[in-house]
Amino acid sequence: MSDLQKETDDHADRRRAQRYVVNLPTDVLIKGARVTCRLVDISENGALIETAGPVAVGDKVSLDLPKVGPTIATVVRVSPSHIAMAFPGAIIISSIVR
Repeated sequence: MSDLQKETDDHADRRRAQRYVVNLPTDVLIKGARVTCRLVDISENGALIETAGPVAVGDKVSLDLPKVGPTIATVVRVSPSHIAMAFPGAIIISSIVR
């Protein structure tokens, strides 16, 4: 098994819930500023959005989830084009992934 495959498998094992690709427009509140973004995927424990914003790992944000509303999350990973976040508790996402 290659190191890359092992890293990918290890990352997948850490996930507590299934992720769903949703590709929906929404907004995120980052340090008091509303930023337009795209919700790429979601699970009951976290989400990935496509956006660039002034954010760092550990920051608290408010993601406006379609059909759910504003949801507080903690930033867990940042790239130049994406922000991954974790919710403090499980959320019900059935209305989003239908």
